[in-house]
Amino acid sequence: MTINSLPRWVQLCGREVQALPAGQWWDAVRVPLSLGVRALEYLGDDARAVIKDDYGSILYWLIRVGSADHWQSPQVQVLGQNCHVAVPPQHRTSGPGLHWHVPPTRERYWTSTERLHSALHTALAATTRPRPLARNCCRCERSTEAPVLVRIIESPSGPARAVHVCPDCAPQCPPGPGWLEQRLSTR
Repeated sequence: MTINSLPRWVQLCGREVQALPAGQWWDAVRVPLSLGVRALEYLGDDARAVIKDDYGSILYWLIRVGSADHWQSPQVQVLGQNCHVAVPPQHRTSGPGLHWHVPPTRERYWTSTERLHSALHTALAATTRPRPLARNCCRCERSTEAPVLVRIIESPSGPARAVHVCPDCAPQCPPGPGWLEQRLSTR
């Protein structure tokens, strides 16, 4: 990467990490690494300049100044006026320590605030969603965390029973009565 292809503020860093003021060229969005990695998956190629701090397990996205002042999200901190961000030199693109996870260029260093907000919201929802309960497949009896409901069997003498199979066995389950009811009656 040549010096001319970099934004002016990256050139200021020279060969060392520098603390640069947020709110001047960009604001930064600071998130824990585990959340940030999921957000990066959702963003894909829409992720622009991202700083990774291996020691602090943190990712920082650079966004337009003032574009996320209204954000109120758990685990997400917007750094703007009166904040500083440690910025690695342009050549540091791998760890350990502070480095560019997604290096900036002169044309591409702001991540879309709307896309980042959506990706972080989706990633947060995925981390707070309860995991499905593991169930045993009615056909092969293996435990699966992705059970497929094949039918509900009504019983005059008790509560209805839900019948689940694993995704591998689902295509082999015949519709209607048959082996499934026989198998359940022998249990």
